[in-house]
Amino acid sequence: MNEITGNFPGFVFGIEICLTVVLVAWLRLSQRGTKEPWSFLITIIFYGGIVALLAAFVEIRYSFNIPALQDKYPLLVEKFGLWYEIINNLAASMIEELGKYVIAVFFIINTKHFHKMSDAILYLILIGLGFSLMEDLIFFLNPQTNAGFRLLSFYLHSGTSALIGYSLGRFKFGLTGYSELIRAVIGAISLHFMYNLSATLHQTDLAFALTACITLYISLQIFILYSKALREEYQLEHQSKRIVSHRLLNLHAKS
Repeated sequence: MNEITGNFPGFVFGIEICLTVVLVAWLRLSQRGTKEPWSFLITIIFYGGIVALLAAFVEIRYSFNIPALQDKYPLLVEKFGLWYEIINNLAASMIEELGKYVIAVFFIINTKHFHKMSDAILYLILIGLGFSLMEDLIFFLNPQTNAGFRLLSFYLHSGTSALIGYSLGRFKFGLTGYSELIRAVIGAISLHFMYNLSATLHQTDLAFALTACITLYISLQIFILYSKALREEYQLEHQSKRIVSHRLLNLHAKS
């Protein structure tokens, strides 16, 4: 896979486009209740792309340029080069995950199209997909970027977004407080940071194997969290029905 995708980055980008179209079509056409407008779903993806552009600007503008530092201050880079890499990767992870979270809080959580707890997961995944697509368009400017890592990053952004979305949905429906929401954001940043750090290893095969394992774990988390959200939705729905039935019985008794 690494060899194939490394030679055909356009092929990988085509796969990502197809996966995004399939998910959007499923969201729009599946029997999940009220059908969200196409324009709303596409707008969410667009927001994710905007976050990617802003994150790229900040990261390029303010990160440590290690090759330039290597030329000017070789001894300094020899002593602190690893820390520069760590700071760059951690900062990038924080900027990207916080950016997706901010978009969700200000443009999605209070929208009229937010009906169910699982909506938060699915909408955050769409933000992650938009982020990944724009990021890959940016990386096309760098032909040396390995397309295999780009495909893994596509799942990474979706998975970390889903982690935030699960807790955001629970928060929206009053099942948790700020502490869980903060832990979810920190968890997403931590997983993203681990991925970034693994991808910078000089041993390419080891780097690809580690990032693949991290991505697989995150992808499994999507299904686990989505299943948990559906169960909690079911419990909330039946709890609401019991409350309504109890009130109706009390009204009949009084009358």
